Amino acid sequence: MVNPVLPTQQKLDALKVSLLKNLKDVELKFSDAALTALMGTNGCGKTTVLHALACAYGPLDDRSPNYKFPMFFKPTSDSIWSGSKFEVNYSERVGAVPHFDLSQEYAKAADRWTPKYERRPLRFTRLLSIRESVPEVESVNINTMVHYRRAVRNTQADDLIRVKAGEVMNRDYTAFHNVEYQRAGRRSMGVTTNGLTYAALSMSAGEQRVFRILEAVFSAPNYALILIDEIDLFLHQDALQRLLGILDEHCRQKHKQLVMTTHFPPVAKMYANVAITTLHRTQSRTVFWNGYSSAALRYITGIQEKPLSIFVEDDVAEAIVSQIALELRLRPFVQIEHFGAASNAFKVGAGIVLANRSLQHVLIIMDGDDQATKKERRNKVASELTGTEPARIPQRKELLAAIRPFKPRGVMSPEQTLHRMLHTLQPHGFDQEDQDLLNIAHGVNNVPERHGFVTGIIDLTGETRTVALAKLVKLAAKAPMWQRYTSLVRLALMQRRATLNIDPA
Repeated sequence: MVNPVLPTQQKLDALKVSLLKNLKDVELKFSDAALTALMGTNGCGKTTVLHALACAYGPLDDRSPNYKFPMFFKPTSDSIWSGSKFEVNYSERVGAVPHFDLSQEYAKAADRWTPKYERRPLRFTRLLSIRESVPEVESVNINTMVHYRRAVRNTQADDLIRVKAGEVMNRDYTAFHNVEYQRAGRRSMGVTTNGLTYAALSMSAGEQRVFRILEAVFSAPNYALILIDEIDLFLHQDALQRLLGILDEHCRQKHKQLVMTTHFPPVAKMYANVAITTLHRTQSRTVFWNGYSSAALRYITGIQEKPLSIFVEDDVAEAIVSQIALELRLRPFVQIEHFGAASNAFKVGAGIVLANRSLQHVLIIMDGDDQATKKERRNKVASELTGTEPARIPQRKELLAAIRPFKPRGVMSPEQTLHRMLHTLQPHGFDQEDQDLLNIAHGVNNVPERHGFVTGIIDLTGETRTVALAKLVKLAAKAPMWQRYTSLVRLALMQRRATLNIDPA
């Protein structure tokens, strides 16, 4: 009998959920980043994503984990999960032949899930659940003398786990052990550090968590899919940042995909290589966007500190909007947050609308070099706020009105526009600091890409990016182009100031 050729080089491209637990009408795309983090409020469906992905793949062999739907979607008196439906999009190689744009749909119409488990695509998949991270002192039910046998783990993989765990925990582990309790034959682990040997029963919760995560990731074969629920559980911020760096380096080298959930917002900023997806559950659907915005979630969930919320693409747009708010004497009342790529503008806005939150005190600012026409923006709004119910028409109008672009000449990025503004100003007549900045700006002309128009100037100032951007935009605001470029945003801010009865004087 000829053994079948097993697939290799698997990659998860997307998860499309029609209905699954508290996920509804959502499509998550997975980038080329090795690490993907799912963020959002409690009950938004982060863990459900991991469970769906665990069940979507069949094991490569009898030694691999084999996750099945009843493990996570248990039939109860209240629900048998009938009507559940989702699809995975993936690619793989079978022998020498690559296969792209593959898909497999899963559904439960009545008493069983379809298709049969044998028809699932094959891939090594490992889920590290919260249950597996319960500290051993709480899970081992022994109240008398605890007897166990231990043996040093000394394979190459074991040594790597030991060394990397030491880097995360800032400790020197000299040995990593297998531990087997005499009662019930339960297997565990132990370590030696600073001449002290102890089993997991005496390890801290964070220490156990780090070893278990590293063991799950490092022991998985190349091209594995690893799923970790609440990766920040029990870990201090510094240790978590070091762990993410180690996981990213390993997974990129070994072509593994790691999808994790977290309740820790700083993950979005503390490690640049993590692809962030934010989820939020509304009555009608699950909304999502790439990246993380604490302000967006605060507004959607109704906890808001400043009356005017403005969402922009990046720090350059933030500096421009901040300058407009200063000119209108509204800066103390404005909270500005980033949403990333232009397409996220519509996702963030739709999330607010579908959460039945008003857009009256919200502005979503686009750079004006993408989705530049009102027709294009209207079509994008319609694609995010789908449906034919009567409420959709006014909701779409409200969202379209809340999305305001800058007004560049042609299809120019904010960086290009600021650069052009600075070049229309002559140094004479300005104070020495502004003259120096203008002379630097006039010397930056030929750059390889659009960001260089601003980055090239900032690099030559010697200032931090935030400080230099503020100075650069304040100076550019003196150019004749400034009023036209910012007119739509300026008008929208003035309108919102009137509704809040804010006295700018």
